[in-house]
Amino acid sequence: MHNPARPRPAGSRALQGAAWLLAGALLLAPPLPTWAPASLSPRAADAGPDGEAPPKGKALKDLVAEYLDAEPAARRALRRDLDARLRPLEPKEAEGLRKTLLDLARKRGPKLHKSGSSWFYEEGRGRYIAEGKPGPVLFIGLHGGGAGSGDAASSASAMGGGGWWWIHPEVLEKTEHGWTDSGTDRFVLDLVQAAKRTAKVDPDRIYITGHSMGGYGSWTLGAQHADVWAGAAPFAGAPTAYYRSPDDKTVVGIQDGILPNLYNLPLHVYQSLDDVQVTPESNIFANQALTELKARFPEGFTWKYVEVNGRGHAAPAEGYMPALEWLASHKRNARPRVVQWQTSLPWKQHFYWLWWEQPEIGAWFEVRAGEDNSIDVTTIQGSGDVTGFSLFVGAPLVDLERPVTVRVDGEQRFQGVVPRTFSTLLMTLPREDDGLLFDARIDLDPR
Repeated sequence: MHNPARPRPAGSRALQGAAWLLAGALLLAPPLPTWAPASLSPRAADAGPDGEAPPKGKALKDLVAEYLDAEPAARRALRRDLDARLRPLEPKEAEGLRKTLLDLARKRGPKLHKSGSSWFYEEGRGRYIAEGKPGPVLFIGLHGGGAGSGDAASSASAMGGGGWWWIHPEVLEKTEHGWTDSGTDRFVLDLVQAAKRTAKVDPDRIYITGHSMGGYGSWTLGAQHADVWAGAAPFAGAPTAYYRSPDDKTVVGIQDGILPNLYNLPLHVYQSLDDVQVTPESNIFANQALTELKARFPEGFTWKYVEVNGRGHAAPAEGYMPALEWLASHKRNARPRVVQWQTSLPWKQHFYWLWWEQPEIGAWFEVRAGEDNSIDVTTIQGSGDVTGFSLFVGAPLVDLERPVTVRVDGEQRFQGVVPRTFSTLLMTLPREDDGLLFDARIDLDPR
């Protein structure tokens, strides 16, 4: 695969990436949601214990449908209205709502065919092949290819087994970077959501792997959405590198949103030095960069880099299974006490227990939940502006029965008891993931 030349920005040698600000248009709030009784009027955001109880029955079902179908601006308006109207939730009440809301959301979405070749969207779009017996372990196998080539059958014929359920998607458009072009990355995430609705998939045992362009996809989708996966295994594929110049193929950095996001994601990388299709310099550089990151942040980063010679662009001599078995020995921690997030997608707002309404592209934060019920947000790269930044909190990160302290770059920005709110449950419901469904949040700069 071709790695486009990119000028080297200022900063760490191993972690260069151009950072640019995403400018968003301010949108007018829509009318009050249709589920609300007309006699109610907006209340202050701190409605307090005398506010309304959360909706039940058909009103709850209708609200969930309205929220999940809404655009981002309309969702924000709904959340603001709910915060103004509804009282805080009691712990047992919040726990009961979690199950109810997840059931309602999962009943609305599409499911997969458990085996064979099928279309996920309309006929002719979103092909996938399902193989193996549906169960708790799910592997997403990404095929290779490039401009005008590659299909799901090539991955299905090469990868599989292990007693696991396999889903092999096909890129929506056959381009050089097919796994991140034309909405294919969202298609892969939609497949994961649908797989969890279809079978008893353990959300903490979902893995992504692939060969060649599928290796590039495993690197990129794996890191950008590290909170989805329990591990990633790219074979003979590399992350997008920045070169010194179009004529000088010396790697000077890896694209934003890859290496820091691997803090909590186990990674297995395979590279043959004589591969002329995916030459080794990008993976060599990435391995060295991860080594430097590990030295700097010793609590994070778990990876294996397997470098061989004489295999060209082929699979490992021992096949894929040993690496995949290593991968499958790891489980996702959906609520790690330390998260590193370097943003790269304007639509990726929710990452582990962090939320950013309009991410500053290229910004890099470490967020750490301490044993003393405190949270520290530290800027590693970027402006440090946390406008629209929220922290989802609860066990095991903090004790909601005690005051929580939040510091941003050493400055205290919040201290107090955090209420459980219905709006936070709705805010995190679109992921349909029990580990990422929260009932309490701290808005560092409320919108």
